[in-house]
Amino acid sequence: MPPRVRLSAEDAARLPVLLDRVQALKSAFPEEADAATQASWIRERYSHDSPLSLNLVTLLLFEHGVHRSVDQVSHDLAILREDSDNRQNE
Repeated sequence: MPPRVRLSAEDAARLPVLLDRVQALKSAFPEEADAATQASWIRERYSHDSPLSLNLVTLLLFEHGVHRSVDQVSHDLAILREDSDNRQNE
């Protein structure tokens, strides 16, 4: 069952194009990577036009076989931001 997310009108309009890309990228998805790396991979591969919302990242992870809640994905992305901030401060 897909995660329960509420899409904005903009996200709903973007979703069909994003879903069309899933099959082309499915074999490259880092299945064995940690959760933060997987979320980062989704953002890098799918956000060409504009950044992805948390809800879109969550849905795209689901399409790649990863079942996480929006709260879990939010936590994963927070870890990425924290790591990035730490690297910039070094």
